[in-house]
Amino acid sequence: MNPDYNIPLFADITDDELFWLIDNSVEQQLAPGDYFVREHEPTRHFYIVLEGELQVIRTINGQETVVGTTPRGVMGGEVWLLTGEKSGATVQAIAPTRLMIFEYAQFLQIFSHAPPVGAQIVRTAAARLHGIATYVTHQEKLAALGKLSAGLAHELNNPASAARRAAGALRNTLPPLSAKTLKLSQWKPSPDQLDEWVRFQGTLATRARTVLPLSALDQSDREDAMLAWLERQRIEDADEMATTFVTAQVAPDELAAMGAGLPADALPDLLHWLDAALSASGLLDEIEQSTRRIADLVAAVKEYTYMDRGALQEVNIHRDLENTLVVLRHKLKQIQIDRRFDPNLPLILGHGSELNQVWTNLIDNAIDALQGQGVIQLITRCENRFVMVEVADNGPGIPPNVLPRIFDPFFTTKGVGVGAGMGLDMAYRIVSQHNGSIEVQSTPGQTRFIVRLPAGQ
Repeated sequence: MNPDYNIPLFADITDDELFWLIDNSVEQQLAPGDYFVREHEPTRHFYIVLEGELQVIRTINGQETVVGTTPRGVMGGEVWLLTGEKSGATVQAIAPTRLMIFEYAQFLQIFSHAPPVGAQIVRTAAARLHGIATYVTHQEKLAALGKLSAGLAHELNNPASAARRAAGALRNTLPPLSAKTLKLSQWKPSPDQLDEWVRFQGTLATRARTVLPLSALDQSDREDAMLAWLERQRIEDADEMATTFVTAQVAPDELAAMGAGLPADALPDLLHWLDAALSASGLLDEIEQSTRRIADLVAAVKEYTYMDRGALQEVNIHRDLENTLVVLRHKLKQIQIDRRFDPNLPLILGHGSELNQVWTNLIDNAIDALQGQGVIQLITRCENRFVMVEVADNGPGIPPNVLPRIFDPFFTTKGVGVGAGMGLDMAYRIVSQHNGSIEVQSTPGQTRFIVRLPAGQ
């Protein structure tokens, strides 16, 4: 055998089969850096490397990634010829390379004229498709995790920043509060007066937390009235104090009643103490609300990921949909969520974290379709022994020529580098593994993804 063709791929073929391969192919030489084919370009050639080495590069989530090389004796191009797709990778020489090239027509004839090579082509294509799907799925999950992490970081940053600001303001408020408390004690109030002031301050703090806030017009009118009363009492910093008292919805006559039994000169000290106490209480409320928001987000993420639970769980669909919305809140912007939940929806038995990937992909796609404005409907209902979950949006819809391929692996309508086309394929596979079904219906103004899963026992 010619040493050029002494490669494992040709080990089991006859001389006649080898001669046919040689006669029906052409040789092509590439210098280092030369491209054989670029990603997303039409490809009609199958090649076998006779000498040298090629580098294979795919764009995954916007980044060019080397997924392998094809040294001497390795074939390439068969996946995209068998699937009819454009090239899914860029192939570039990294050494002086000589290729055995088959046009598409001759490539198809290999299966009948050189069956051992044809069989190896099928095995290689199957292994590569599986490997590509596994790799891309892993990269998609990492990219999705990165996006979710960025969104959660944004969601957590707001309450964390608010808590930090409130804690700093509280640090500056406590020393003046202590000083005003000591100054007020110089007027020697009775124990009953002290008890009454403390109760009144607690009542105002509770009122500030529980009553409905005033309208902007009412707030302004009451601040003007409060400011006028404070100025008549010759109170310093009356502007800021008026805002604090009106926010707590306290009336001037209540403040006047607090000072009953004290010398007139003691009223400013009493009001300054109350103002500082209410400010400190308000800052504590802000810290509590912010930290509660952080705790709620952490709890939602923990439930979303099904941490600390076994592989198979009873899954509450409504809770998981809500947790998914929490995780994607940073993307919703002006999008409205219309919930139409069946209150009697049963639990299902399944892998909760995997099903959350389904809800995330479907809702995320709806968000992308709406481009920041519109309505997403989340509908659930019980259909005999099945649970139905529908994610619908009022976006532009999916083109009819795209609809039949929407669940195909690697198929995407997004721009190059934006998505690898594994999201809906992953959703389809997860639902299928749960013995369920997923379908899509789309017209301009309404796109519906409908998932049906067996109800749990």
